[in-house]
Amino acid sequence: MNFASLLLTLSVLTSFDDVIVSSSTVTISNNGYSGLLIAINPEVPESSQLIDAIKEVWTNASKALYTATKQKAYFDQITILVPKFWNEGTYQTAGRETYDAADVLVAYPNPVYQDQPYTLQYGGCGEPGTYIHLTPSYLVNDSFVDIFGPKGKAMAHEWGHYRWGVFDETPTYGYDPFYYNSLGQIEATRCPVNLNGEFKVIDYSTGTVRNCQRNVQDGLPEDGCLFLPYEEQQSNLSTSIMSNQYIKQVELFCHNDENDPYNIHNKEAPNEQNRLCNLRSTWEVILNSSDFAEANLPNDPALDTTPTFRVVKPLFAQRYVLVLDTSSSMAGTRLDQMRQAVSIFIDLFVATGDRVALVQFATTAAKLTSLYTITNQDDRDYLLGKIPAAASGRTCIGGGIQIALQILQENGQDPAGGNIVVFSDGEENENPFVKDVADQVLQGGAVVNAIFFNTNANNDLETLVVDSRGIWFYGSDVNINNILGAFETLASSNDGDVYSEIFQVHSSIFDVDKYGTYIGYVDIDSTIGNSTVFAFAWDQYDIQVEVVLEHPSGCTYSTNYVITPYSCPDHPLYNVDLTYNVVSFPLPGTAETGRWRYYVSTAADRSQTVVASVTSQASDLSKQPIVVRSGLDKTDVGTGEAIVVYAQVSQGFAPVLDANVLALIQQPDGTVQEIELYDAGGAPDVRLDDGVYSRYFTGYSSPGSYGVQVTVSKLGNGTNATHAAGSRAPVNFGTINPDGSVNINPAVINYVSSADVSPSVETGNFSRVVTNKGFQYTGDPIDGTYDYYPPSKITDLIAEQIDVYDPDSGISLSFTAPGDDYDQGSALRYEIRYVINNVTQLVDSFETCTFVENGNVIEGNLTQPKAAGSKETFLISNDVAMSSGQITLGFALLAIDDHGQRGNPSNVAPVVYFYSSPGGAAPRAVAAVTSVSFIAALILYCVIV
Repeated sequence: MNFASLLLTLSVLTSFDDVIVSSSTVTISNNGYSGLLIAINPEVPESSQLIDAIKEVWTNASKALYTATKQKAYFDQITILVPKFWNEGTYQTAGRETYDAADVLVAYPNPVYQDQPYTLQYGGCGEPGTYIHLTPSYLVNDSFVDIFGPKGKAMAHEWGHYRWGVFDETPTYGYDPFYYNSLGQIEATRCPVNLNGEFKVIDYSTGTVRNCQRNVQDGLPEDGCLFLPYEEQQSNLSTSIMSNQYIKQVELFCHNDENDPYNIHNKEAPNEQNRLCNLRSTWEVILNSSDFAEANLPNDPALDTTPTFRVVKPLFAQRYVLVLDTSSSMAGTRLDQMRQAVSIFIDLFVATGDRVALVQFATTAAKLTSLYTITNQDDRDYLLGKIPAAASGRTCIGGGIQIALQILQENGQDPAGGNIVVFSDGEENENPFVKDVADQVLQGGAVVNAIFFNTNANNDLETLVVDSRGIWFYGSDVNINNILGAFETLASSNDGDVYSEIFQVHSSIFDVDKYGTYIGYVDIDSTIGNSTVFAFAWDQYDIQVEVVLEHPSGCTYSTNYVITPYSCPDHPLYNVDLTYNVVSFPLPGTAETGRWRYYVSTAADRSQTVVASVTSQASDLSKQPIVVRSGLDKTDVGTGEAIVVYAQVSQGFAPVLDANVLALIQQPDGTVQEIELYDAGGAPDVRLDDGVYSRYFTGYSSPGSYGVQVTVSKLGNGTNATHAAGSRAPVNFGTINPDGSVNINPAVINYVSSADVSPSVETGNFSRVVTNKGFQYTGDPIDGTYDYYPPSKITDLIAEQIDVYDPDSGISLSFTAPGDDYDQGSALRYEIRYVINNVTQLVDSFETCTFVENGNVIEGNLTQPKAAGSKETFLISNDVAMSSGQITLGFALLAIDDHGQRGNPSNVAPVVYFYSSPGGAAPRAVAAVTSVSFIAALILYCVIV
């Protein structure tokens, strides 16, 4: 019996939603979106004014979206989920709606964005975001209209990020606010280029305005220079919602329609939309979404787009009905492991106040208990005594689910939102089958979760899980790491209350040699400490291990009742469950911050396999705990495809940097493969230093089911400067009146000074462990002689002239190195191509563009790529252009592996190369940039000499 494998996943206790990949259930029919869920954070006080404000803002959003999509989409049905603590209003009972699955969160401010609307967006172009974040203050205060424009249009902007995976067309963190266009003229980063304005520096403390000056280094406007649009634009301006939604005339998305050149997409701007979407317009990406894949004709312009709203509240307690497989295929080791996992779920992880019922199924199904409320240890012991101990007969999964639904309906209860947890080896051969009862479950609103005890999933059960918004996990009797992890994950709250959430902070599996002692340690960080439990489990049922737990102060707790001079004041405090071989130490009060040590020994003449697990909750309501959420980009993978594993590490809404993040991938044969996740800005990571760590996985051993566990740790007491992690509504810093005067917007001063960087977060030593749902590899059997996977696409290529005042300085190309198989290993060589002027040719027909030959490379080596994740820099000579004045060059590249597999071409990096200095000779100091008319595209320079 591989007991160590079973208990490895005592390390997975964070929410069971798939937070990285959108869990949205929004659908569109007849142009109307249904299923939009807006959830209010438990920290927000009850307020009818807030409910009214949400309704007003999203009613306006529906109208704005209808206009922006040219009558193709509006919001038809919206649900508002209030916290379970709210009790003054009249609310319907929530069903499957949960905070963690919400499309829009109403919560306290992000430390960087403050009250600025933004979308947490981790995927690439066209991929949905994670959620839209709005603050209560933004929703109820009309003053924010002066900063971000009409709230309806701001929501349309955020919906573009969240639903359709388009990006900001204004300069966000790390992107240049100004650039040289193909004529060598300075432009502000925006869309369209015909949105006119001037460059100004505003001192908001004094209310003074001056023209911008030029940087000596590159001739572009100085740091702090702002582009201020004209208050009155040309009458034919109508775009772009993703650039300057606060402008009165802006109502549509930038497009690629040459019949409307005034509002056409600006492909030259160095913004996130161009980098991640290969120079495509936002409207082009939107029209390619699944929402508009089929005929979605514009509707009546006069249509009433007012949504219908439901306001719901979740039940106070979670309800779990465990449906346990006791058929003959579960006999022996499988049954023992199931019993042990269920016992730990009931005894250690189900919260006080929650309700649990048990059902077993074999040839027929039977109710073991009705829903039983957990109020004390006696209640847990009662349920532990009901866990089935024998296995025989055939398998009737549908019958077990049917009885579970009946239990949720007992005494007139509404089954909606109740959790049915099916534990099975996946094989069913007795009526009723899962497909026979699926409609009853879906109509009742229950949530079905499944834990498959082997790698052959039941397709009908898997479908029911997905349709009911549940989650499924995989394990095996060779290495069932994710089995116990699944139970623990399901016990975690999904209501947004991180202060009541149980976090797994440590898990370790080790062998204790006969008569030996194993020593381990656990770092308890300052953000956790309440309800801390150290648990130790062993695999030999007739031999008990001895445990000594050492407090950071040096005193000890142990499984020995004897009090010694070294005993802590409240020793002994351990609990022993000899039926399931678990020793737990529930620490009183708040656990001391620092390093705890444990010593596990056995006096027997046989070695023991032991798992040490530590769980804890937040230490203080005034301090946000460090939280890890993890997800996958897909759950079914075919031949030649990679899967992306993500982990978001944050404290509150502030990302945590420089963590060590590992993904443990459980193979169908039970072995585990480890990969490290990175927050480096190279594919699949979208943004550098946003606290989101990711990596491709291609190491499939065979077709079958795979489990995923993520561990996160950090050692050291340094501080992290944390950056903004989302896409947000642009700020109206001010506008230019027709007479040339400036409308200063004093309300934005906080957004000018924040500079996209939040206060430092001091984390100290910490660790967390979480478990993902499983995924299926359904591709061809793995042949070790065939290379299935190309290098990954390079997504962060940047091209720059080294010195705009030196025509011989050359061009710098920088990017993150891909690997041999996506982001694993090293590629064989690079292929760099370029074009002059027509940069879109690199997107449309990369293979027809001109090579950068080895002779053009001054620094770097095309045939010696660095290891995946490394930073690459090439210096290209200026003879690739051979021109005079200035010229626009576009670069793109791809990597090729040792089997000739070619990665996809990178993002296009344009650069204006100057053979004559911009604006004249290189300035000795700075030059003022005066009034700019973007209609004529004229830039006037005044050189100070």
